[in-house]
Amino acid sequence: MPSANLIALLKRILPPPAPPLDADTEAKLLAAVHRVMPSGIVTALLLPGLTAAAFWHEASRGALLAWCAAMLLQAAGCAWFYLGYLRDIPTLSRSAHTRKWRDPMRGVAVLVGLSWGSAALLHLVSSSPVFSGVLLVLTLGALAGGASSQAPAPVNLLYVGIPILVPNLLLAGYAFPGHGGYIRLLLVIYALMLARHALNLHGSLVRAIRLEGESRRLARQFQQEKERALHASEEKSRFLAAASHDLRQPVHALVMLVEALRARNDSPALRPLVEQVAAGTQTIDLLFRSLLDLSKLEGRKVLPTLEPCDVGQLVREVCDQFAGDARAAGLRLSPRVAGELHAMAEPVLLRRALFNLVQNALRYTRQGRVLVGARMRGSQVRIEVWDTGAGIPAEHLPDIFGPYFQVHNPQRDRSHGLGLGLAIFKECVRLMRGTYGVRSVPGKGSMFWFTLNPAPAESVATIRAMRRDAVAQHAMPDRLHGEVLVVDDDSHVRNAWIALMEAWGVRVSCAADGAEAERMFAGGLRPDIIFCDLRLPGTENGLALLERWQQTQPQARSALLTGDLKSAALAEAEEAGYFVLPKPVDPGALRMLLRRWLRTA
Repeated sequence: MPSANLIALLKRILPPPAPPLDADTEAKLLAAVHRVMPSGIVTALLLPGLTAAAFWHEASRGALLAWCAAMLLQAAGCAWFYLGYLRDIPTLSRSAHTRKWRDPMRGVAVLVGLSWGSAALLHLVSSSPVFSGVLLVLTLGALAGGASSQAPAPVNLLYVGIPILVPNLLLAGYAFPGHGGYIRLLLVIYALMLARHALNLHGSLVRAIRLEGESRRLARQFQQEKERALHASEEKSRFLAAASHDLRQPVHALVMLVEALRARNDSPALRPLVEQVAAGTQTIDLLFRSLLDLSKLEGRKVLPTLEPCDVGQLVREVCDQFAGDARAAGLRLSPRVAGELHAMAEPVLLRRALFNLVQNALRYTRQGRVLVGARMRGSQVRIEVWDTGAGIPAEHLPDIFGPYFQVHNPQRDRSHGLGLGLAIFKECVRLMRGTYGVRSVPGKGSMFWFTLNPAPAESVATIRAMRRDAVAQHAMPDRLHGEVLVVDDDSHVRNAWIALMEAWGVRVSCAADGAEAERMFAGGLRPDIIFCDLRLPGTENGLALLERWQQTQPQARSALLTGDLKSAALAEAEEAGYFVLPKPVDPGALRMLLRRWLRTA
């Protein structure tokens, strides 16, 4: 019965046994024991010598020397373990290394316990109470050091603790007459406390090792997911680079055909319809450009380049774009711009930011109006979107710019959008180095705003001069004259070029590839301008063709046409100084280029 009570007491004092350890954890625990070995070696060499010197005249000198020899033997055993352990690390696997040095580590633990336990025998050769007290302190220190150093391997606590405790328990009455029972109880309680501390430390080490392993696993998993995401992003970029040429072709042909239709139309009755078709085509062109440009900015590897943008024109264009939706919802959508405003922005991001605000305002306004305004406020250009919608409660205002958050769509009805509009708006404004905010009154409406830095005065002056020049050139009644060669593998694009150039009075020849163009040159064609697609069938490259034709057609100006987002050939062409026209080609920019080049041709 007493033994059963003792076992129950020990179960309460000591932590429950830990589950079996895997090989990796056991190897790391063995390494932890190894790391503290040098301090044990120094202690085994230093303390016995100091103790023997201090009590040389109060104890048997032979016994003191014998104890110092035992401690020297312990230091040698620990040094053998330490050096051997280090030597085998590069040559053995972790599991083999652990198996080889597990048992020697236990042998070293026994040696440490015996050498420190042998100090209790010195009580027999000295009658000095001070010396006995010092030996007791050394014993307590040895127990504490053994518990701490062997905590990674709890079984070793027995190999260290029992050889130290047993001699001291047996000789406690001899060393401290009349107080032997107290000293024994003190040693047992102290040993149990150290054992509990060591087991808790062991548990903490095991948890730390497992957390480290889990962290590394998660880090590897994160790295793999990151690499997969980067690979997917690179695949998407390659797809866009490969497909953009073909995707742009129909839009490119449509823009040129509509411009040719505008130039040829002489009917006043058809003019409004043609202008509507032209406006719709420009919107398609703009949205297509925005889609491709946003895909380039999506990586966020570099901040976008800001340029002067006409805020008033953008506000009017966005209002025109949503005019039909507003009328269908019974709402009034109106722009209000205070004079001419130019802000430093990225055109695609600026349009997307304003687009999302107006779209949100129309979506959550049931009656009344939506007002889109722009004005100077202090030193900033401020753009505002007012609505008479449901408004937003104050407690939701901090959350509305987060992704997937919708105040008035708790059912997550996908017909009301995904809740990404304001998150995209926030990101667009951030990339343009602007600020944003909202004021709202529930039941009355909301006002969203964002500010941008104004464009420098000299940039605005340049824009105005270019605009006046463009208007003047567009109003010039003379027709263009000259010979143009277009090299493009798409028959629809070639037909669109023919229609537009003939409408402008320019003679045009078209070739599907370089070989056909060479035959035209052999037949006597001497063009004033050569427009060549960068990507052609097979291995042909527009840049290589233009460089060759510089020698055979020195009278011709050259320009590259491309729908690529990015490519080595495009970078090489820009570096070589070639004029590059992105697809779909802007008719206004093309006409200005023809006027400049054909005038001197």
